[in-house]
Order: sequence, then C-alpha cells, then structure tokens
Amino acid sequence: MGLETERDSSLYAGLLGPAWEGLPPLVRRLHREGYATGRFSIRRGPGVLAALAGWLCRFPPAGEGVPTRLVVRREGTGQCWERTFGTHALATAQYAREEGLLVERLGPVECVFRLRAEGRGLLYEQVGAWLCLGPWRIPLPRLLSPHIQAEAAEATGGMRVHVRIGSALAGALLTYEGLVTPEEESP
Repeated sequence: MGLETERDSSLYAGLLGPAWEGLPPLVRRLHREGYATGRFSIRRGPGVLAALAGWLCRFPPAGEGVPTRLVVRREGTGQCWERTFGTHALATAQYAREEGLLVERLGPVECVFRLRAEGRGLLYEQVGAWLCLGPWRIPLPRLLSPHIQAEAAEATGGMRVHVRIGSALAGALLTYEGLVTPEEESP
C-alpha cells in the first residue's frame, strides 16, 4: 500500500480528480493496491431467474458473518479486484474509460459507473452495461442489463461496503455488505 505520493497516480485518483483528496484516507487507501479483511452478510435473490443468474455469474452463496478478503492490485493502467467470500472467489477487472467513467468487468459483462465522492465515502452510479464478445461491445438493453448500486464509506473500525445487484427481468440477484479493514502486509 505504501505512502501516498504528492501526486497520486491510482485509477480512482485519476477518475475523481480533485474530489479524491476530499475522501477519508482509509477510503483512498482501500481503493489503491493492497489487502483488506472483514466479515460480510451475503443475500441471494429469490426465484429461479435469480438462481440462474447467480449460477451464471458465479455469485457467492448466502451467509452471515462470512469471512471476506479483498485484494486490489494494479494491472497496467487498471486494477484487479479479487474478493473472497469464505472459500468463494469473485474477481473483476477495472479500468478507466475516456469520459472519466469506471468500467468493471465480470466475465463477458462490463458495467460502467460514474464515481461520486460524497460525505465520508464513494458512490458508484451505474450509467450502462455491455456484453463483450471478443473485440465487440454490445450495449445491453435495460431489461437484460444488471443494475448495480454500490457505496464504500469510512466507518468506525474500517470501511463499510454495501453492494446491491439486480436486474429488471430477475429482480434482486445479490447483496453483500460488511466492514473491511486494511492489512499491513500480504500474508
């Protein structure tokens, strides 16, 4: 994780510009390279369509107090976010788009977010989604597109994370929330 440099060159610093410095130091630290651990509540959506979507996307199983580990590492100009919920891994790649937007990819789906520094944390406002087939990106219609709401904010003892994933067709798919704290060194 290292010390902050005078000019931060991380993915999130570049996307947020001057608003990056207004975020609490812990939130900035956990959006750079590094490691964090915590415990999360994970809920899966009800119904056959939600179960099918969860299986296709390899979502973690539901549980309370699930031991969670986050590893953020640089990949070129982007980042890889590796989340482990219990023994279940969920990794995504993130990179910046020209318009100052964050793109996060899970399998063949890319979701596009506008980031907002607000209060003691960071809000992810989804503005689109694509299906990626080789070099082609096909915009997903709202009916088929995942809808993601996410926030990360400073809290007593760490950073509170709350992510909700749903779709117009299947309803609620996955919610996970909990508190993570940074680790000083990689084990």
